[in-house]
Amino acid sequence: MSSSSSSTDRRSSGISPITTTVGFLGCGTIASAIATGLLTQKDPRHIIERVHVTKRSEAKSSALKGQFQDKIVVSEDMQEILNHSDLVFLCVLPEQVESVLKDLKFDTRRHTLVSLVSTSKLKNLVEYSRLPSTNVYKMICLPAVAELEGTPLLVPRPPPPSSSSSSSNVSSLIGTLGGGTCVECDNEEIMEAMMVTTCMMGSVYEFMRTTRDFLVEKGVPARDANHVVARQYWGMTKDALTKSQRDGCQEDSLDQLIQEQTPGGLNEQALRNLDAAGVFDRYKDAMEVVLERIQGQGNTNGS
Repeated sequence: MSSSSSSTDRRSSGISPITTTVGFLGCGTIASAIATGLLTQKDPRHIIERVHVTKRSEAKSSALKGQFQDKIVVSEDMQEILNHSDLVFLCVLPEQVESVLKDLKFDTRRHTLVSLVSTSKLKNLVEYSRLPSTNVYKMICLPAVAELEGTPLLVPRPPPPSSSSSSSNVSSLIGTLGGGTCVECDNEEIMEAMMVTTCMMGSVYEFMRTTRDFLVEKGVPARDANHVVARQYWGMTKDALTKSQRDGCQEDSLDQLIQEQTPGGLNEQALRNLDAAGVFDRYKDAMEVVLERIQGQGNTNGS
């Protein structure tokens, strides 16, 4: 999407957009996905003037530069990125958070900090950045935000858009990454629990890969097996999402989907066999250990 077509779309909507310059401290998979989403979203309320990113990882920053040209500025100087940004995403390793933030000089009147570091704590982010607590957030999302298909989690709840706070529009901007959806969590404890779902992504992919490999072992061409498994899981998750959004089904729609399995049928048999083998109990155990690690109760890998 070119900047000219974006501006035209927004002018024709009759909405006065907010222009934001975004900075990324760290440029890995999630940073690249967020930058891509922000630069392709068409929400009439938001124009991304420019995105400043750190050079590392060079493969990611170079790819962004190649795709978005002048909209991307690559720099090795984090302070330089900060100086040119309004909204700053922190995307470094957990052990780098303190040193990175303490070395930077934030503008308390301008900057809003959003940390993507899963184990970071709001109180520490405020302490290290020396920003007001109203300007500091934690966000969790999956790479699907690059396609505006993610479900960003945000804490704390931002002030209302009519507020004079510099971060009053952060939720609506981040919501563009989820097609208009941003889940605002009441507190860090709620967000940490919800984060567990994002940590099970690899497990879901492993279920899919195991299914694909089974099909290949039975003679299905690998390309066909890969495609059909991806499509079938997509159909199942789409069905689950659709039912969760219907009136009266929001809280128990997943229970209803389980109950729909025909008694004595093949789906019910597979579900019963997995349950008897303890698969779902072990799945829950894995989530418990992940949550403990997120909450800083230990560094166990759960093995």
